[in-house]
Amino acid sequence: MNIAWFNPLVPMRKMIVCLVILQILTSGPLFLPAYSLITELGVEVNGEKIAFADVQPYIDEQTGSTMVPAREIAEKLGAEVEWDRSLELVTFRSQHATTLLTIGQKIASVDGKQVELDSPAVLKNDRTMVPLRAVSESLGADVDWVGERNLVLITSADKAQRSTWIWDSKLIETDGDRILQFAADQKLTFIYVRYETYPGQDVYRNFIRRASGQGIKVEALAGKSDWIYEDNHIYIRQWIAAVTQYNASVGALERFQGFHFDIEPYTLDMWKSNQTWVLERWMDTIRLIESEVKSSDRSMTMAFDIPFWINSCTVPGSSYSFSAWLLEKADTVVIMAYRNTALGNNGIIARAKSIILEAATLKKQAVIAVDTLPSTEADYTTFYKSNSSLMESELKQVKESLSLYPSYIGIAVHDYVRWIELLNANR
Repeated sequence: MNIAWFNPLVPMRKMIVCLVILQILTSGPLFLPAYSLITELGVEVNGEKIAFADVQPYIDEQTGSTMVPAREIAEKLGAEVEWDRSLELVTFRSQHATTLLTIGQKIASVDGKQVELDSPAVLKNDRTMVPLRAVSESLGADVDWVGERNLVLITSADKAQRSTWIWDSKLIETDGDRILQFAADQKLTFIYVRYETYPGQDVYRNFIRRASGQGIKVEALAGKSDWIYEDNHIYIRQWIAAVTQYNASVGALERFQGFHFDIEPYTLDMWKSNQTWVLERWMDTIRLIESEVKSSDRSMTMAFDIPFWINSCTVPGSSYSFSAWLLEKADTVVIMAYRNTALGNNGIIARAKSIILEAATLKKQAVIAVDTLPSTEADYTTFYKSNSSLMESELKQVKESLSLYPSYIGIAVHDYVRWIELLNANR
């Protein structure tokens, strides 16, 4: 960013400019400093550029808040907007909350609770302008700042899923507080936790109850490559039965919300010698899982982790893509688009696009996953040697591009242990 636009003869202004740049880089757009460098502010909701007819978004010079037209933003996020001229009161109604803001007041009511605003709502050219934080938080939206483009990127709640895997379930007992603080810091909405006989029912109950209190859903995680062998199907039945029994014995806020399967039979030696046989056994296994889940607990969702390239395989004896077949069986797929750049022919977006389109056609949901573990394949498949800020920058581009599609619902980072190591390495 070029600061030569400012008068170099005024040392204090130069100092302010430096502070402004630092604040933008570290804080995002929700509370920008009073001396903003932004001359034109763009806003996108779910990747769609918003054309404001009357009043443009702006930065309030007194408070540094990003102010946006209430109706355009709220309605794009699926909320109803009511304006009471006599009371100068604007009301947002959505599935997430009912929010009331009064012109000139810095206190809002969110489901009856008082919430302090960065800046009061104001009237400008007879249009109600509200602080972006008030809109985003009350409607459950996610907000990102794309500094190089002077762009506010708003992602609606239904597309703002943030998830991670916890493979070592012992961690929820020994590291539960840290995990939940990490989840709050990273705005996680889902955690996939491996379910085993240890660390015990009470540990799962406590962790899931606390996660539920933070608005986080927990899915029961399991899966092995060799589960496709018929002799191992007994373990699938036992595991589904164990999760079902657990859910039946605990309170509503202590239950798993879904079954999450990570079965990767393409890692078996047999994949190289007889791919058709493996695909057929994989299909038999998925059919078994579908049957067992439906007969045990129809309220539970079913998610599969799948590699981005599986759409290049076809169902044996047909031209139908194997990824589409998997989508038909699942509620959600997590596309392991393991790349460390968003753009380009070998980037996350390009690799995930085909399955995203299939999911949209089939009216199913898809999460885009990236990796932070060391890779034996190539460095470009993981953020392991990168840094967390770069990863988040790439994920912003993924969200902007793919949130246009009805199937896209969010991002997952594999996995918790390596992700937190990546964050700590950058501090």
